[in-house]
Amino acid sequence: MTALASTTAAIMVGAALLEALLPWPARFRPGAAVPLLTRLGQKVYRPDGTPRQQSQAGLLALLVVWVPCAAGLWAVRNLSLSEPLFDLLFLLLMLESRPLRELARGSCALATQETLVVARLQVAPWLKRETGKLSVMGLNKAVSETCVLRLVGQWAAPLLGFALAGVQGALLWRLVQLMNQSWSRKDPAFDHFGRAASALYQGLNASVILLLALPLLASRLKQAAQLLRSGALWPYPAMGMLLTLLVDKCRIRLGGPRYYQGTLQRWPILGSGDDPDGESPRKVLNILQGIGWGWLMLALLVTVAGLVHG
Repeated sequence: MTALASTTAAIMVGAALLEALLPWPARFRPGAAVPLLTRLGQKVYRPDGTPRQQSQAGLLALLVVWVPCAAGLWAVRNLSLSEPLFDLLFLLLMLESRPLRELARGSCALATQETLVVARLQVAPWLKRETGKLSVMGLNKAVSETCVLRLVGQWAAPLLGFALAGVQGALLWRLVQLMNQSWSRKDPAFDHFGRAASALYQGLNASVILLLALPLLASRLKQAAQLLRSGALWPYPAMGMLLTLLVDKCRIRLGGPRYYQGTLQRWPILGSGDDPDGESPRKVLNILQGIGWGWLMLALLVTVAGLVHG
């Protein structure tokens, strides 16, 4: 059991299980760093600079955040009395799916015509789009898309990063997600400054999305080409393909027009089912997290089999 507890798979399963069960104050979650990173970006993005200068400033800011954090993590881990325990606690800190489940439950309870104003206020901190004009259906769409996007970046990505490169990998995947969120290119001020963070985020998450999409794709091989072509029209093709597979399974529609910073943007409509209802955010979240848990259990099973036969 001691040998099993120190394996990568056991640490991943333990951290994911603890994160699902333990309440964690919002101020101690990595998401609390988003306002700080946003202020950092606003100070250094050089509004009077050329697009190239802004892109270079964004790349430099990415390195300025990542390098000290990685060096500090390496130093602290080397001083720890138990590296497996340190890895477990650090990975637990990097994961953040419990707030998404709370958001989905709250949205389900409030997404009615009578409580629409309260629901808009509740989801506003989670969304980049403007919420003042959202209908009940638009609110359900926005929360469903956000739950998928955030679960990939805040839960699945750090787990895969840890599997590939230990705590440094988990830190890289999560920091990139936070910087992409803080310097979102949906904000015109960060259109060029956030390019480096966005490109790195999309590149790192391509493998995460592939793993999450494989079980959904396996049961839809006949219409796979059509679904993937539809998802590729999304501004972020890999995420669009995952959303397309999810909406096809849930028989709902996502996408469509939305307002960012007062500007109307018309995004593709994904799926051909019904409009999402209050249960849709929780449904897509459960499906996606269930797939993630399936991969975790498979990794643990392979690890146990290796220890037994070894």
